[in-house]
Amino acid sequence: MSRGFLGTQATLVADINLILQIVILIVLMISTLQARKRGLSAHRTLLAIAVMLNAVLIIAIMNPSFFRILPFALHNPGAPVPTLLWPHVSMGVVAELIGVYLVLSTNLDWGSSPRLQQRQRRVRTALRIMLLLWALALAIGLAVYFRLYT
Repeated sequence: MSRGFLGTQATLVADINLILQIVILIVLMISTLQARKRGLSAHRTLLAIAVMLNAVLIIAIMNPSFFRILPFALHNPGAPVPTLLWPHVSMGVVAELIGVYLVLSTNLDWGSSPRLQQRQRRVRTALRIMLLLWALALAIGLAVYFRLYT
């Protein structure tokens, strides 16, 4: 397997995943800004792209990596990588599930009736929680990356 391009011992796939995760976080931030500007169509599109791309990366890259590390993590729970791995996986899964919920939720209208205003608050709260968890999962993922590959 070829080495990556970020100057570590990581594989090319790990480096590409890392860069794409950072790009996804940036897309999510832009999506959030679009929602604040009432650019809901752009917001929905960017959110959907970010969530779908992350789902592909989870299935294709992170899932196999997780299962390669899992036996070590179960036998050495206090080691540095497993200590970082569990919060990373937990926050990442919850963030992705919230993202999937938001993408699949078809009625994200910003109306003026009390019921729609209540839904607007729930969606905003869910978006904030997702963005926070996503950023934390990425930060911990960076720590895992550097712990494994430097």
